[in-house]
Amino acid sequence: MGASMREMRESAREYLEREGRDPERYNIDGIVRDAWVNGNGSDDVWKAAVEKHHIRFMVGDWVRITVEVEDGLTEHHYGPIENFRKPDGNFYRRNVAKPHAAFLYPEYTRSHVVPLSELVAEIEDFEIVTEWSQVHEGGPQHNYGVYQCIGGHGPYPPPATVMVIHKVSGRKKRFCDACNTPEKRADLADEALMYQRNAKQTILELRADPTLITGPVTDYREVWEKSDADVYREFADTFPWLVPAPAAEMYAAWKEQQGARAAA
Repeated sequence: MGASMREMRESAREYLEREGRDPERYNIDGIVRDAWVNGNGSDDVWKAAVEKHHIRFMVGDWVRITVEVEDGLTEHHYGPIENFRKPDGNFYRRNVAKPHAAFLYPEYTRSHVVPLSELVAEIEDFEIVTEWSQVHEGGPQHNYGVYQCIGGHGPYPPPATVMVIHKVSGRKKRFCDACNTPEKRADLADEALMYQRNAKQTILELRADPTLITGPVTDYREVWEKSDADVYREFADTFPWLVPAPAAEMYAAWKEQQGARAAA
């Protein structure tokens, strides 16, 4: 006698757990139907069914959206999905496998209804380093070379166990496992956003005229104030991810030329 539907559901959950997957993020009935009821149960059929019935986003998931702002700039904003919406913006009356859009309200912008195709899971914007020697490389001597978690623990924070790197800006923070959360990772990205907002005028100036970054070097024997070009170059050294691509390319070429002249 063949297995019951209940038994197949339990088997599917066990298979997913053995593969390191969260069964709650899959349509179990859909997998059972496609892999075992209508399918032959082979590895290829199983893999196809698992991929097809993966629930990419759920209520509460933290995601990143890209928002266009004035002057042609874009910003990255993060927040949890609060609910799902139909193409007309109305709520679904029941759970659906493939909702059209998600509603979220990130901290530094207005609420948004965003198609699921435009959402990015927040974790994709971060690199998580777990190797102890890398997390604590160059650690403070007064603490035996061990960095402490900066997630907020009062006077006695535990050792950091991960280093979180925001891929776009390269900004880093060290957390313990308990503090390595979407909220705290988003705070790291929001710091980069604030730098971008504060540097808006400089970004627009370099976008309009990339050659500003290749101006003459200040001769401090003659003047004490930095030239505008020096200021742009210092900005590029401090915030490289904010420099428009044409200006960044010109600056890289300029530095090579300066290096060649110094070596001559």
